[in-house]
Amino acid sequence: MPKTVKNFLQDFPFNPDSDDTLHLKGIRIGRFRIDELVITGREAAIHAQEILNAAMERSRRSRINAAGTRYLEPLSAGHPARLLSVEIKDYLGDRERRCLAQETIDSTARTLRLLQMTCGDIPVSRIDHPHIYRLWDLMRWSPPGLFSDPAYRGISYDEAIACGKELDVPQLAPATLERHRRFLVSFFNQLVKTKAIEASPMAAFAEIKKDLVTDPNKPERLFDEDDLKRIFDPKTFIPWASKYPHRWWLPMIGLYTGARINEVAQLKVADIVRESEVWCIRIQKTVDPDLAHRTRLRSRQSLKGKASIRTIPIPKPLLDAGFLDFMDDIRECGHPRLFPHLSAGVNRKTGETNARYSLAALSQFSRYMKDLGFPRGVGFHAFCHTIATELHHQNVADEDIALITGHSVSKRVPVLHEAYFHKKPAVMRRKQIETLEKYRPAVVLPVYAKGQFKRCLKDKRRFYP
Repeated sequence: MPKTVKNFLQDFPFNPDSDDTLHLKGIRIGRFRIDELVITGREAAIHAQEILNAAMERSRRSRINAAGTRYLEPLSAGHPARLLSVEIKDYLGDRERRCLAQETIDSTARTLRLLQMTCGDIPVSRIDHPHIYRLWDLMRWSPPGLFSDPAYRGISYDEAIACGKELDVPQLAPATLERHRRFLVSFFNQLVKTKAIEASPMAAFAEIKKDLVTDPNKPERLFDEDDLKRIFDPKTFIPWASKYPHRWWLPMIGLYTGARINEVAQLKVADIVRESEVWCIRIQKTVDPDLAHRTRLRSRQSLKGKASIRTIPIPKPLLDAGFLDFMDDIRECGHPRLFPHLSAGVNRKTGETNARYSLAALSQFSRYMKDLGFPRGVGFHAFCHTIATELHHQNVADEDIALITGHSVSKRVPVLHEAYFHKKPAVMRRKQIETLEKYRPAVVLPVYAKGQFKRCLKDKRRFYP
């Protein structure tokens, strides 16, 4: 039996990644003959190996036993590898069918575009670990806007790296590198499972180590009493918040519930319910009827994960501040959402909703915080950090804090938690109410006046679905 072509080529002192040229003459494999073979560069070496392997496979003798019985060669377990561009297209389509967030799909697509820029549009079976090393170099030096700036259209791998070095682009954060690595691992693992490739070139690349360096100038994402008093100072908060309902209520709800800004910004009238004489806010994702003509069960709302689905009792300070009066005004307005001046946004490529009602609100609140003198990086989510930290220092159990903030809690026996432990709303509400009563920030909320936003809610031309 002839030795494999891989071993055959290894007998020659040839480095395919160098500028050396390998000349082979008089190669004969069965009836297959190559008078002269010139190999220059790594890609040519791989292509030559494929040609010689194919020749050996076709020239292999049929196996015959002593009695002369012939046995057919077994069929190959795999199948011919497809081009990288084809596999990327199918993989991203599979991500969409699995209903992954569009933001995640777009981030994955960018990573895979960097991969294709590194390798070229070659069969996926030819991608190996040297390609990944080259990909890390491209990630390190790729200039900003590589795929969006028209100035970089048609730029090559070497040109992109040279441009990045000329601009002296900063290094990627370890978390960003790890996200790229996870996307690549997932892509190649799926190719292995579908038998498109025998092994993943990412198998040798372990998780990126987290950076433990602390920046002493980085602001802490936590509000103290003085910070909260400054945010809700009537002299500054009321003039700023009186323009739109979402400015008035989003910071207050965030302060007393720790809810994420998009969870609050996307609330519908139907999400405010009364359970066992307790007014509650349901953080959930429900169908938008006007999207039914596209696909069933479509919604403009989004959630971070399964643990985000929860029902929170409305804290008494919010009720005392006139939240139910505001609800009456919204019901009279007739809009299905609490904050109709916020848009979910539309994806320019697909025409689908971005499900991000928080973008405008977050931008407005960030400008307000900047005007108050808060450093960059301290924003709405600091409300969640604040309430969670305060309750933790009051020795509230992590599980009870998670009932408010919507974080997952580790489960030692997942089957029991997911299939056999049924939630009792009355017991859960009591725990939540007891937990929220322990959080009393030194803030006096402005009281909502019924009809306060009558003029604002009257102009429906400025509403969004």
